[in-house]
Amino acid sequence: MVEIEAIDAPETACITASEERLLDAAEVEALIEEEGLIKRSSVRMQLQSLAQKMRRDGNALKRVEASQQKVETAKNEGNDTSSKTEKSESVDVEAKEEKEKVDVSIPAQVAKPVKMALPVPSSSVKYKPIDRFSFDSGSYGSATVSVYITSLTGIGSIPKEQINCKFTSSSFDLTISNFNGKNYRLLKDNLDKEIEAEKSKCVVKANKIIIKLAKVKSEYGSYDSWTDLSSKKSKASKVSKSKDPSSSIMDLMKDMYDSGDDNMKKMIGETMMKQREGKLDKGGMAGMGGLDDLGDI
Repeated sequence: MVEIEAIDAPETACITASEERLLDAAEVEALIEEEGLIKRSSVRMQLQSLAQKMRRDGNALKRVEASQQKVETAKNEGNDTSSKTEKSESVDVEAKEEKEKVDVSIPAQVAKPVKMALPVPSSSVKYKPIDRFSFDSGSYGSATVSVYITSLTGIGSIPKEQINCKFTSSSFDLTISNFNGKNYRLLKDNLDKEIEAEKSKCVVKANKIIIKLAKVKSEYGSYDSWTDLSSKKSKASKVSKSKDPSSSIMDLMKDMYDSGDDNMKKMIGETMMKQREGKLDKGGMAGMGGLDDLGDI
């Protein structure tokens, strides 16, 4: 005698459309929770939106199925009374309305990045300082100096609205919101020289940020040379010196010393040393070629 073993029908054959959609949502949520599987925050947000959409659709489909079940039950009872007929029609209308609300297609968020409103910057926001960058003072007479930030790999993939850089005549303030779950900031408020804020700019590349600082032209039409990104003098000292007429002459001597040849550096160095020691009279400046007025400083 041959023994026949009963074969159960596949489990998926008993799953309703609502259960199928809820299972899909659960599987997407499991992928999101998997440690180290999803590294990009934008992909995580899109998957979360997809899972929420699937769960809403699954719940709506469940209500449709319940309404249809009521209709089938009413029909099977075979009661043709007017009250039963009105109830059945009401259930049919309810089921139709619920079904029209359900969008069973994959939502558009999967194909397009989700554009989120950025929080308004406030003093309570915590920033991680950007302490790794390089400074390029440019060539002689160049119109700009540059700051290169290359430690933020993948920075070009986030929405441009999350990157902001404010410029003043003596500072720049770069802030980055929600990059890999953190906020970053690079603030320099005591630049070596003044800049033109309206001509300065922030350029975002795939894996780096370049800040271009536009130099201010001197009264002679040339651009000053920068020795560093930040000034070694305090802001208060720079303000007080700007009010002192003699400070501009001393700055001129310093620039001449920095850009001059060995003979010029030696001459200026000896002159300034004599001045500090009180050994310099006005006639002693004659050898400086037109700088004898410095003896009064």
